[in-house]
Amino acid sequence: MGLGEDETVATEPDPAGTVVRPYRGVSALDRIALRRRQLLDAGLELFGTRGISAVGVGDVCSEAGLTKRYFYESFQSIDELAEAVFEEVRANLMVRVAPALAAGGPSDIRLAVDAYVRAVTEDPRVLRLLAFETSAGPLAGHRDDFATNAVEAWFALSGHQAKDRDRNRLRAYAFVGASTQIGLAWARGELSLSIDALIDELVELFENLAAGVVG
Repeated sequence: MGLGEDETVATEPDPAGTVVRPYRGVSALDRIALRRRQLLDAGLELFGTRGISAVGVGDVCSEAGLTKRYFYESFQSIDELAEAVFEEVRANLMVRVAPALAAGGPSDIRLAVDAYVRAVTEDPRVLRLLAFETSAGPLAGHRDDFATNAVEAWFALSGHQAKDRDRNRLRAYAFVGASTQIGLAWARGELSLSIDALIDELVELFENLAAGVVG
């Protein structure tokens, strides 16, 4: 449930200089953090089901069980909330993928591909946010960031740190572009592959490109 409109807020001055007091034993800063958490959860739910362009401040507040004044306590706009939700999703993905990258390395890229694909596809809201909401709107700039980061991961996994760097960078972008389109097609239901089969195909594609095999 959301925190009520009639709450009074903290013992010490908050960052804005307002003197406030505890409410039901919860400090003002903890309550602000809790409300922000509610807004982030509401944002993921709505952005990941309706899309960012279809969501307004009132929708988020209704989903979170908060009034608009509490929305503006943490965020200035829907776009700012969308950025915060995206950053949290990306951080959570790295928590899952980074250990697999370290464990598998160049010798076993299946671990990294498996971890990423499962992390993205387990929650349809995350999949929509990454696959569709980065194509336009406030998150559009992040698609290029993902491509750049993925290319650097390619170099780490393929073992081609220095040799034929331009050719291998081209192959890296080929893999990132192809896998992105494959992911979009799978998300739209245009591919009937299981998750395991999808991972198999992406691993084979990576290995073929890394080895310079075409077709």
